[in-house]
Amino acid sequence: MLRFSSSLVLVARVLFLCKGTVMALSQGMDHSAVLTIAAQLDTDRQTVTDLLQRAQGAVSTLGQNWFGSDSSRFASDWSARSGQLMGAADVIAVMSKQARIQASDQQATSNS
Repeated sequence: MLRFSSSLVLVARVLFLCKGTVMALSQGMDHSAVLTIAAQLDTDRQTVTDLLQRAQGAVSTLGQNWFGSDSSRFASDWSARSGQLMGAADVIAVMSKQARIQASDQQATSNS
């Protein structure tokens, strides 16, 4: 069985990959990388929001072209589930905000 040193395990745990951005530190923060990740999260949130709007348009078009109980059930299912996409967008926005706050706090601490 392979065994790794605790410092190697710590570095492995801190290694963070996000859309090609790499941050590898044993302690602290790469302020610039965290802000880049926050910006990517903003883009991802907008992508989810755009997807939600496109899907809502498609469901609306279906409702104009498909009639009956199956159509009603489909629309009802969409209505119940579309909130999950909005919830995902909200969570991504919160994570982006938290990353920015942490980066700002780290920058303030580093500058003092």
